[in-house]
Amino acid sequence: METKICIYCGRALDVNKLIDRAGKYRCKDENDCLEYQTREDPADSMESADYFFDVVKSSLNEAAQRIATYKGAKDDRAKSAPGDPVERSEESIAEFAWMKSAVDALASEYKEHQKFVFLYDETRNNQYKILFNDPDNHHYFAVKIDHTNGSRYSFTVAGEDRVADTDPLYREFLYKTYPSSQREDVVRDLCVILIALKEEKDVIPAVLNAFRGEIESRCYHSDQ
Repeated sequence: METKICIYCGRALDVNKLIDRAGKYRCKDENDCLEYQTREDPADSMESADYFFDVVKSSLNEAAQRIATYKGAKDDRAKSAPGDPVERSEESIAEFAWMKSAVDALASEYKEHQKFVFLYDETRNNQYKILFNDPDNHHYFAVKIDHTNGSRYSFTVAGEDRVADTDPLYREFLYKTYPSSQREDVVRDLCVILIALKEEKDVIPAVLNAFRGEIESRCYHSDQ
């Protein structure tokens, strides 16, 4: 029997014990769900084998769902991989016009900062790149904002090692998608990255790692 996770009590239960509402599952038996939530926490008891079994089963089911989400993100990114320019819908092009105007305005704020290069490719009318080059400290970053499928933005931050054939797994720092309704959040997160890169060399890694942790936490909670 297939199991899913109740968004309230966190238990992994058979789907026939759950109600599916827009892809989110909750217990049919509300009293049992509430009782489970308000029970005494058995985590302090090493004798509670059922408790740890529930924790592991729930975690494994949740992990499988998260992996499925990651695979979906991989497919989205494959569709927007570099190559021939992708045809965009008129709606998507019109939506990205807002983002281009916002990033153009940000570029004007950074025109005196020679380490930043803002690039808008007319042949890829739904993509904006910002490059950060600091050869003195061997810091190279690329930030890309894309609007691939007409409904979501993607935001990618990658470290550039300037080494040929480097596995992209070890270059990419962050990847996040946003619905078009949250386009201002894309600009806010971009500003965090740009300001972080202006910090002292020894401060940048800690700041970027903290930012990535905050982004990942935000993604996780919004998925819930």
